[in-house]
Amino acid sequence: MTERLWIAFVVIVAATAVVGTGTLALSILLARFERRREAARHVVRPAILSRLHGPDPEWETWYDGLSRIERHVARRTVATYLRRLRGREREELTRFAEAVGIDERARSSLSSRLVLNRLRGLVWLALLERPVSRRRLREYCTGRAETRAGAARVVYASDTPHAARDGTALLCWDGDDRLSVFALDTLYRLNDDDATALLSLATTEGTWWNEELLVQALTVLAHCRAPGAETEAHVEWIHTLLEHDSPRIRAGALVALSRQSWSQSLRRRVPVERAVADPDPNVRTAAYELLGQWNDETSTRWLEYGVRNDPDDRSRLAAARRLSRSDRALPDPSSDPVERTVDWVRAEHRTPRRVATGWS
Repeated sequence: MTERLWIAFVVIVAATAVVGTGTLALSILLARFERRREAARHVVRPAILSRLHGPDPEWETWYDGLSRIERHVARRTVATYLRRLRGREREELTRFAEAVGIDERARSSLSSRLVLNRLRGLVWLALLERPVSRRRLREYCTGRAETRAGAARVVYASDTPHAARDGTALLCWDGDDRLSVFALDTLYRLNDDDATALLSLATTEGTWWNEELLVQALTVLAHCRAPGAETEAHVEWIHTLLEHDSPRIRAGALVALSRQSWSQSLRRRVPVERAVADPDPNVRTAAYELLGQWNDETSTRWLEYGVRNDPDDRSRLAAARRLSRSDRALPDPSSDPVERTVDWVRAEHRTPRRVATGWS
């Protein structure tokens, strides 16, 4: 037994020594690489900036004369500047990428077996705003949510014909994946000016999407412009969601309909009485937010009802805030909770005036 303990002890000590030595060696190598990279930055960045404003940058000749680590720093620097610069300077940086073959390598990397390589290629293609055929993107970039998001960003950045349709289809590919923050931002950018693409896709396929994706799509639609003449046909599916089993989807549907608050016919189709009596407070809050957009006599009466009768503090506060923002008088408190809500909203209105007076 003692011999076994000694063997175990020796093995543990040896393993610890190996791991410690490996960690120390890796730390030394990383520190050395970082020092070399920092030294390269002091050389490469001024050189790029000077060539940006020179008559003939000779990018290819300059790049060929750099060391391996200096080339790495040059690519990273150009990627950073492409995100920030516009106009002639950006055009010159894209010429640098063409001269040293970055765009071609990025395009060819889409067929790589390594996901990381495909993602790097997509990042460069988006930065350079280089279009990629829909066939190639579907062939190599639809297997994972990350690459689909990257491909959709390329479609958005290159602003190709039917970019909104193609990019939206990539992001909502199978309806099973919740969108990342990056993908959600891309979906908004694709549909910001005209949400026809997202509305059309959701009309035909939205009922099959999982709850997370459907809620995200509804949230995006609440911030995008909807087509005018075809609005009613495009939002028909949203009205059906007002009776969904999930309170998150019912609330999301009400939020999405806020963009169509100008349409009297669409207003009449909203079951307001059922929405403000919903058992879930988030749904009632969404209903009050929607009613606040209408700003008519019907919405005023329902908001007053919410202030007086809603049992949830946050929902009641939402109704009171919307009523107050519509320049309508808050109802007289009928109970302590209502009195607290009314006092809170009135205090919110007084505070900005006091601050403004103090600066005058």
